[in-house]
Amino acid sequence: MSLVVKAHQPWKMRIIFGLVIFAFITIGYALYEYGRFSAGFDSIEADDDHAVLLDHVSELEEKIDQLDEQKAVLERAAQIERKAYDELDTTLKVLQAEILELKGELAFYRGIVSPKDAAHGLYLQRFRVEANGKPNGYQFKVILTQVLKNDRSATGIIRIKIVGTQGDKPKVLNLSQVTEKAVKELKYRFRYFQSLEGELTLPSGFTPQRVTVSVVPKDQRRKEPFEKTFDWPT
Repeated sequence: MSLVVKAHQPWKMRIIFGLVIFAFITIGYALYEYGRFSAGFDSIEADDDHAVLLDHVSELEEKIDQLDEQKAVLERAAQIERKAYDELDTTLKVLQAEILELKGELAFYRGIVSPKDAAHGLYLQRFRVEANGKPNGYQFKVILTQVLKNDRSATGIIRIKIVGTQGDKPKVLNLSQVTEKAVKELKYRFRYFQSLEGELTLPSGFTPQRVTVSVVPKDQRRKEPFEKTFDWPT
């Protein structure tokens, strides 16, 4: 019996094993690419398409930025135009109010300077009350006129009563109850017209509804006492 001695070479086995693995990987990748190519996939074309899409995205982002800038400019312009319109509308309303007031003044003075167009006698031409900015404070104004053929002066007194509610109960306040110096009545003396003004302060919790203005001439042969009622302005 003879003994055969063989040399052990493990490095050759490692090389062969590595080559086998590399061959499997290469064949697998080749089969993967072949499958994609068979399905119509072209990596070069895909890369080109991806680049085109990136360029398109960049263009869209740039266009969006431009549109945002235009939108901001237009919004600012709209705000300026809206403010200008509001100011113009406010000015027009003020002018309209002034025109109406001037027309009223014109009619008032025409009635004085043109007695032939008006009935003769004493008139309560106007009564106005408005807030004066003080707590429960108001300012009132009474205008009396007379149209006469002669130059005799009109004299007399004016009484003012404010009708309203206090704690859901009816209540009437005289002028002396709402004026600082407890003015009982207003005295007038004029030839053509007279404007009487004053301030009043209402009690807390009092809700005014209307005002009664009574005019009492001193010479009742020329004019009997008369009164007018006005709604309290809201």
